[in-house]
Amino acid sequence: MIHYKTRRIGAFILAGLFGAAPCAFSAALFTDVPGLSAGAQASLVAHYDGRTGVATSNVTSSTVNSWTPVDGNGNALSGMVVTNTGHGTAADSHISYDGSSTLTFTDPGSGGRYLAGALSNAQSTDFTVLWRGHYEADAPFATSGNYAYNIGSNDISHQRDDGGGGFRVEMYNGTTYAGDDIQVYDSIDTIWSTVITVNSHTAYANGTNLNIVGSPTNNVDANAGIIMGSYSSSGYDLVGDMSQMIIFNSALSDADRALVEDFLTTVPEPSGTLLLGLAVLPFLMRRRTC
Repeated sequence: MIHYKTRRIGAFILAGLFGAAPCAFSAALFTDVPGLSAGAQASLVAHYDGRTGVATSNVTSSTVNSWTPVDGNGNALSGMVVTNTGHGTAADSHISYDGSSTLTFTDPGSGGRYLAGALSNAQSTDFTVLWRGHYEADAPFATSGNYAYNIGSNDISHQRDDGGGGFRVEMYNGTTYAGDDIQVYDSIDTIWSTVITVNSHTAYANGTNLNIVGSPTNNVDANAGIIMGSYSSSGYDLVGDMSQMIIFNSALSDADRALVEDFLTTVPEPSGTLLLGLAVLPFLMRRRTC
């Protein structure tokens, strides 16, 4: 049995009362960020919103089975679902959900778990990824690097790795490119943004440029694979939280990027009414499935 968590109050309450499975999606970036340019809207690939689309193994479990994104109007994009995948002996419970917005990744050191799938995107040299969450400092193998995500064949990625006497943000596309030390952001939910063009890459934390060095040659393949919470099946796993990831098939302008970062900074949590609905839902829908 798989249970989908959403933030649509009516869907939870009425579904529980009248027997319909709560599969509605309601996150809508274009409504939440009305000033987003037409070009940015047209280039949106997917919005992984932790308030909606997270499937757990059953209504009382926190173990994440999958995460389905939505488009800018809040419609589910089932073709880009990412699913709980593992390497080594780590149990699938090492990716958990708090029931409202946040996925937590842990690593026991004997293996790891990550979310894997594929995007529906056109090939492009320009790309933008923004995510909300944090790295923890005490990750196993922290000096080998811990990845929040890796898209394509190392086409665009985000990791925390040691260097310069501390821990820095890094990108890797066959060559490692390092930026500023990011230890000040450890364990603190942060808005991370990365914008690439054919020959540039810029990474930000809460809008501050992290000064990644180097002169890359960038290209994101069509229908690129996506891994959240690791580099690949070889490891380099995230220890930390993630609640949002928004992906664009373009290099966002500074103005558009700032609008999306502002949204991620202030994204509302589900209401108390919804959380009450979540609390009573297991008693109402013990045998329902989506």
